[in-house]
Amino acid sequence: MRKIDPEGVWNDFADQLLEQAQFYNSSWDALTAAQDRKIATENYILTLGVLFEGFINDLIFAYANRDCSRVMQHLETSVREALQSNQKAAAAFENFAEFKSQRHLTKDELKNVLDPSGRNTSFPTYFAIESRAQQWLTAAHVDRFTRLTAQQKAIIDLTIAFRNNLAHRSKSSLDRLNEILVLGALHPTGLRRGVNRVQQAGHYLKSQMNGGTRATVLGGLLRAASYEIVR
Repeated sequence: MRKIDPEGVWNDFADQLLEQAQFYNSSWDALTAAQDRKIATENYILTLGVLFEGFINDLIFAYANRDCSRVMQHLETSVREALQSNQKAAAAFENFAEFKSQRHLTKDELKNVLDPSGRNTSFPTYFAIESRAQQWLTAAHVDRFTRLTAQQKAIIDLTIAFRNNLAHRSKSSLDRLNEILVLGALHPTGLRRGVNRVQQAGHYLKSQMNGGTRATVLGGLLRAASYEIVR
């Protein structure tokens, strides 16, 4: 079966980012009321967060599909750890069973291992993404995720935080957003907040800067950070 292409995953994501950016810019130009522009901005960033979640899940799957040796190693380790609580079962496994290892799993087999419920994983932080990569991927592919700069990781954390706040509108998601917005790594981007807390994500994101809005700046930086993983 043909392997999944990580470059194809990136190209699909890049096309989606461009499509959303063009629609947002067109919407901004067509709308004049501040409230309408705020809603358009919120919808744009919420969509970017959802698209990024799909992209990162597909990308981890694509790299695991290129070399599934780490997946097989993790599965064997998990089985052996589970057996440790049952001495009799562990003894039977060691004496009579054999862990069947395959050089390459089919897409369906790998999907059943990585995503048995058929749903994307919602990663709360970029650290969680790195941890998942280390769990499933070989060292060469893990390096693609860990090599991002502090600023690039902060941009992804900020995208996730905006997505969660815009989706849930909860106090905890707003608190988390404000925690990310004070990260020093964001200072050169212009996205770092000042002393005052952000109370409404939409108002903050639609503020003008660098010939666009904070939302368009975030979109461009998210694209660059995401590309770093696949370049």
